[in-house]
Amino acid sequence: MTRTPGGAGRGLREGLPLTIYLVRHAKAEERAAGGDAERRLTLDGGDRFRALAAGLSGRMSVARILASPFRRARETAEILAAATGAPVEEETALASGATPAAELLALARQAGTGTALVGHNPELGEAIGLAAGAALEVKPGTVAAIELTGTRARLLWVEAPAKRL
Repeated sequence: MTRTPGGAGRGLREGLPLTIYLVRHAKAEERAAGGDAERRLTLDGGDRFRALAAGLSGRMSVARILASPFRRARETAEILAAATGAPVEEETALASGATPAAELLALARQAGTGTALVGHNPELGEAIGLAAGAALEVKPGTVAAIELTGTRARLLWVEAPAKRL
């Protein structure tokens, strides 16, 4: 994993809340010749996420983006980067099935305020559910803002792409 200098630990002082973003990759093709890790975003999935990211850009303060090494997550992260100006870094802990929900929140806490994690369900959906205090449906392209204070997580808002453009 590549780390941005000064990135780790921002906002970790005792009791100081930080805001992070959890992003499920946008809608992807069903199959790819190279296997699951090589599935690309569909044209519609990319367009719908691009519209959502543009609409949220004034509401989000993204300083860095950590993305799963899977192609569909990297493509989603690049769209988010274009909307926010934040740099993208690959994070193997965000690969599909690699890290449980509570550990994703810990990773976000360590990465610091303004970090967006781009990954996969069920882990991201479960992490959003932990912050919400209830299970939520997390469709492709969903973005959730979460406030982390100490070991607590609180869902601030959640937005999914429009059904059709």
